[in-house]
Amino acid sequence: MACTQLSAIVRASTAHSHRFTPRASSARAEGWPLHACAALLIQQCPFCSPCLSPAFSLSRTRLLSLPEPARLLIALSITPASFLPFSLAVTTSALLALISTSPPNQPAMALKPDISHSADASTDIVSNTAAAAAATATAAAEAEAVATVQLVSGEGISPALEMQQTASDATVSSAASSCVAASSTMASGLLPATLTPTHYDIHLHPSIEAGKFSGSVSIAVKVNQPTSAITLHSMDICIEQATVLSPTGKTLAAVTCDGISYDTQMETATIRLPVTLDPLCHSAGVVVIIVYTGVLGDSMYGMYRCRYRDRSGKPSYMIVTQFQAKCARLAFPCWDEPGIKAEFTLSLTVPSNFVTLSNMPEAYAAEHGKLKTVRFERTPRMSTYLLAIVAGELDYIEATALSGPRDESGNPAPVKCRIYTPPADVDKVQFSLDTAVQVLEKLVDMFAYPYPLPKLDLVAVPELEAGGMENWGLVLFRTVRLYITSQTSLWIRQKAVYVIAHELSHQWFGNLVTMSWWDDLWLNEGFATWIGIYITDSLYPEWHRWDHFAIEDRQSALNADSLRSSHPIKVTIKGSADIDQVFDSITYYKGCSLIRMLSAHLGIDTFMSGVQAYLVTHQYGTATTEDLWCALEEASGLDITALMSSWTTMVGYPVVTVDEQLESGQIHVRQNRYLYSGKADASEDSVTWWVPLAIASSTTSDEAAISHAILDTRKGTFAIPGGTGAKWFKLNYDNAGLYRVCYSPQALRRLAVAIKSGELRTVDVVGILTDMIALVTSGFAKTSDLLDMMDAFQSVNQYVVWQIISLYMESMYLTWADESEPLRRRMLAFARAMFSPLAASLGWSHRPDDGPLVARLRAISIPRSGWSGDTAVISEACRLFDEFYSCPDDKPFHHDFTSSVFEIAVRSGPPCNYARVREMYEHCDRWHLSEDHRMAALGALACTADPDRMWETLEYAMTDRVYPQDLNIVIGFMVTANFHSKHVVWRWFITNYQRIVSRLGECSALLGYVVKTAIGDFSTFEMADTIEEWFCDKHTAVFDRTLPQALEFIRIRAAWFERDKDDVIQWFEQNVPLD
Repeated sequence: MACTQLSAIVRASTAHSHRFTPRASSARAEGWPLHACAALLIQQCPFCSPCLSPAFSLSRTRLLSLPEPARLLIALSITPASFLPFSLAVTTSALLALISTSPPNQPAMALKPDISHSADASTDIVSNTAAAAAATATAAAEAEAVATVQLVSGEGISPALEMQQTASDATVSSAASSCVAASSTMASGLLPATLTPTHYDIHLHPSIEAGKFSGSVSIAVKVNQPTSAITLHSMDICIEQATVLSPTGKTLAAVTCDGISYDTQMETATIRLPVTLDPLCHSAGVVVIIVYTGVLGDSMYGMYRCRYRDRSGKPSYMIVTQFQAKCARLAFPCWDEPGIKAEFTLSLTVPSNFVTLSNMPEAYAAEHGKLKTVRFERTPRMSTYLLAIVAGELDYIEATALSGPRDESGNPAPVKCRIYTPPADVDKVQFSLDTAVQVLEKLVDMFAYPYPLPKLDLVAVPELEAGGMENWGLVLFRTVRLYITSQTSLWIRQKAVYVIAHELSHQWFGNLVTMSWWDDLWLNEGFATWIGIYITDSLYPEWHRWDHFAIEDRQSALNADSLRSSHPIKVTIKGSADIDQVFDSITYYKGCSLIRMLSAHLGIDTFMSGVQAYLVTHQYGTATTEDLWCALEEASGLDITALMSSWTTMVGYPVVTVDEQLESGQIHVRQNRYLYSGKADASEDSVTWWVPLAIASSTTSDEAAISHAILDTRKGTFAIPGGTGAKWFKLNYDNAGLYRVCYSPQALRRLAVAIKSGELRTVDVVGILTDMIALVTSGFAKTSDLLDMMDAFQSVNQYVVWQIISLYMESMYLTWADESEPLRRRMLAFARAMFSPLAASLGWSHRPDDGPLVARLRAISIPRSGWSGDTAVISEACRLFDEFYSCPDDKPFHHDFTSSVFEIAVRSGPPCNYARVREMYEHCDRWHLSEDHRMAALGALACTADPDRMWETLEYAMTDRVYPQDLNIVIGFMVTANFHSKHVVWRWFITNYQRIVSRLGECSALLGYVVKTAIGDFSTFEMADTIEEWFCDKHTAVFDRTLPQALEFIRIRAAWFERDKDDVIQWFEQNVPLD
C-alpha cells in the first residue's frame, strides 16, 4: 500500500511540467527504484532545490536504506503536490498541521492540488499518503528520516549567490555580535538579541475578495543567549500555531495561540516556550515554524490591494507590498530591523491569471484549479523591508543591460531589465526602460561593482505611498514616474530620470550595504539623492539639474534645519512610530548636500574610490556613518570624521557673516547657528562647523583661481582672490556648501551690479537670492532690502532664478494678503509687472530651437502672470482650453503648457470649466492626456476660487475616483491657489479628520504629509495656537515631529509679518501704484 502511494507521488510529480521533470522521468523509465526517483526529486525539485535551500543532501543509497514510512514522510515533505512553505523535513504531525492550513475563505489548498491531469487522483494521492504516513510512521522511523535532513549552510549554493555567500560569512557573525550587544529592552523598537534569523521560507496566500491572507513561515534561527521566549515583530497578524524544531527535525516545542501574547504598542508577538533554547545545546540553531493569518488592506503599506482600472475602465486589483520602513511585520512575523539581515525564499498562491513578481526570478510554478503557486529563488542576505511582491494582470517590455559580473575576458554579463504595467499602459514606459538600462550600466561603472542580482524589474503601481521604492530586484514606482510619453512635460520627464536613478542606486547603497539602524537612514537616502542628481546631470547636462537642486531640494533642507524643532542628520529614533517621520528633507536633502559638499572638497575620483571600498568591505552586511568616513579617510588621507562629525551629529547649520575690508583685500568672517526665528542664543550656538568658504571674486575667471579656504573656528580672516583689485567677492562658489551667507549692504550693492552685468554664474545668483530670502524672513535684514534688489535678479534670464522669485512672491502674498485689500492688489500688480513682460516675450508657441531651460521659463511665467491677474494671459488660456475641450484630437498648445492652461481656466474662467476639467480627469484617454497631465487636471480642480467648489473638490478627493496618495496633491494645490483657500481647507480638515485617518491609515506617512500641507500656509500666532489646541487630544505619534515643525513655521511667518508689516506696506505704497 505504502509503496503504491509512493509510486503515485513520483508519477504525479514527474508528470507535472517543470524544468526538472525530464531527469526524474528518464530515471524511472530506466528502471530506477521508486525510492531512487524520490531521492532525485528531493535533489531536483524546485521546492527544495540545493540552489534555493541547501538543507537537503540525501544520497540515493541513504534514501534506499530508510524504512518505508520514513521514505513516505520525506517524499510527502518535498513533493510539489504538498506546496509546503518551507524546505525542511518535519515530523508527521507538524507536516499535517501545515498541510491542513486553509487560506481565508478557501478550502485547504494542499489537500486539493491540481498537479496532474487528474485532479481527483492527485487529491487522493496526497490525502491518502498523508493518512498512511500518519498511521504507519513510528517515532524511530520519523527520527531516522528527519535525521537525514541537515542544515548545511553554504552547501549547494547557486553560482548566482556564490559571491554573496563568501562576502557575507564574516558579516553573519558580525551581525550576530551586534545583535547580542543590542539592548534587550526593545528601546526604539529593537527586539531582544537572544535570537538571530538566518533564513526565512515564507508562503503567502492572499484573498483579494476577503481582504485577508493566510501565511506560514519557517525561520532558521541562531541562538545567541538562553531564552524561553521568542519575540518578533508582528502587527495585525493572528498566529495560529508555532513549532520549534531542532536542525534534525526533532520537535522542541509546539505552541498554540494560547501561548502567544501581543504587544500592540511595540508591534511584537511573544511565543512562550515550554523549554529553554540555549546556545550551547542548540549551537546549530533551531527552526521556528509559524502559521498565521493577516489583513490584506487598502492602506498602501504591508501587503495590500492596489486598485486600478483595466482596459475597459472597470476597477481591478493587484497585490503589492510596501515594507519600508517597518511593515514587513504586517505580512509575516519577523525580526523587522534593517540590521538583522537574512536570506528569503518565498512562495505565493494567487489566481492563475496573475503575473507574480518578487526580488528573485521565478523558480517554479504549478497551477491547481483557478489558483497557482509560484516559488521564487532564494535571495541574498538582505533586510526585511526590501522583500517585495507584486501580483496581478500585468504586461511588460524588456531590454538588456550589460551590468552583471564580468567574465574572464572582462565582458559584463547581461542582466534582463523589465518594466511591468497594467496591460493598457505598457506602451507608455519605453523611455523609462531605456533610462533604467542607461542608469544601471552607469552605476556599475561608478561603483566598480556588478549589479548583484540576476534580474531587475521595475513596476508601475497606481497606488503607492512613496514616489518609488527600492526593493532589491523589484523596484516600484508611482505611475507618473514611469509613464513618460511624447506628451509628457519636460519637468516630469526630468523628475522621472532622477527618481529612476535614485531608486536604482539603492540596489548598491542601501540594499547591498544597509544602514545598521534607522538613525543612519541618511546613508541610504542622502547618498541616493546625490547620485540620482549626479547621474541625471551626466546623462542630460542641458537640464542643469544641480541648479534645480539649489532652488528646491537644498532650500527644503536648509529651511527645515533652521527650525528649533529640527533634528540631527544622524537622528535618535524615539520609538517605532518615529521611524517613518525621519524620511524627511533633513535625511534626503541635507544628506545630499553634505555628500555634495564633501565630494566637491575631496574631488569626485577620490570620493568614489572611498565609496567603492566601502561597498566591498560591507557588502551584504550593514554599516554606519563612521564606516563611510573610515573608507573615505583611507581614500583621501584626511580626517573625514573630524571634518564631518558636527554636520551629522548636531542639529542645524551656520550663517557666515562677512565684514569686508576691500582696501586691504581681506574679509573677516564669523559663523553662528542660523535659526529662521532669529538669532540663536548662547545655549543654542555652541557648535563650530567645518565650513569650506570657496571664495570667488571679479578676478577669478576660472575655478582654479577660487580660494578653497576653510573656516573651522568661530572667526577668521581670509584673503579675497585678486586682493585689492577685486570689485566684488562671493562666498560659497557653486553653492556647494551647506550654510547661509550674510553680506553687508555695501557688498550686496556690488553683487547687484555684477548680477546685472552678467558676471556671476546662475547657480551663484541662486545662492545670493535664496540666502537673502531666508535672512529677511528671520530678521537679519528688512524685506524692503530684498524688494529693492528684485530688478537685479530679474535681469537673469534663467528659469531657476525666476522660479525662486515666483515662489517668494507666492509666499509673501499668502502671508500678507489678509492684511488689506489695497495691499493685496498692489502685490498682485507687482507680480504682473515682473512676469507679464516675460510671458509676452516668450509667447505661447514652442519654437524648435527652444532649449529645455527656455521651456521651463515659459512654464513659470505664463501661470504666474495668470495668477496675478494678467487679462491677456487669462483670455488666451481660456480660449486654448475651450478649443482643446471641443477638439480632443487637435491640441492647440504645447504639452508643457497643459497644467497652466487647466489652472487658469478653472481659477479665472467661466464656472463651466470646473466640470469640464473634471470630465477630462475622469476620461483622460479621450483627450489623450499623459499621466502627469491627468494629475494636472486634478490639481487644477483645486485652483477654483469658489469656496463651495473648494469643499466639493476636497470631498471628491475622498472618493474612489482619486487615489489616496493624491489627496495631498489636491490640498497642496488648494492652499496656495487663492489667499482665502487655506481657511476652507482647515474647516474641511477638522470636520473630516477621522475620515482622512481611515482613508490613509493611522500608521501611514502620508497622514503626516497631509497634516503639514493642510496647516502649513497660515501666518498668525492666533491660528498657530488654534491648531495646536485642536491637536492636543489627537493621536499624533505618526506625525509628532511634523506637527511641531509646521507650527514653528507658522509662528516664524507670523513674526515676519509683525516685524516687517509697516516696512512692506510702505514699500508697496511708494513703489506700486494701484490700477
